[in-house]
Amino acid sequence: MTNNQPPMDSPDDRGAELSDCAHQAETAVTRLVHLTINRPSLTLAEVDVVLAHLAETVAALPQVAAQLGDILDRSRDTHLLAMDDMSATTDPDLAIDTARLHLKEVRGPAVQTYRHLDAARNEVAHIRATPLDYAHDTLDVASQPDIDVRDPRPEDRQPSPAARPGTRGPAR
Repeated sequence: MTNNQPPMDSPDDRGAELSDCAHQAETAVTRLVHLTINRPSLTLAEVDVVLAHLAETVAALPQVAAQLGDILDRSRDTHLLAMDDMSATTDPDLAIDTARLHLKEVRGPAVQTYRHLDAARNEVAHIRATPLDYAHDTLDVASQPDIDVRDPRPEDRQPSPAARPGTRGPAR
């Protein structure tokens, strides 16, 4: 019987993969900043999709931060730790504890940011939009101010019983 599973990645490979993944996330957000700097013309559906992806990305941050905190904590058992001369902290355990506290504090603001992004997405998702050039081409709104460009209500779409073919007018 052969083992079809790939060999387990070495810790160095996983560290490189995690670093690469974090770099890709940073690059993606930086690219979003650059792409939106000139406020491009997007459809509301496109804005909805961008907001949904951002919300889901931010929603994962508390879990990533907690897992990184756990990795830091485990490093005490797997590595000999010492501080360099560039830090005022001389105790690596204190530095790990402080870093873990900071990572734990990511949760609240990340959850709030997720909620705001998701609420914005939810609002945008329910807006129906017709491009102004199309609306003006199909309906001259300025010359007909009393016309409602929204879809008519169902009862307005049905002809009245008296107007249906084959009827003889109102019942007597």
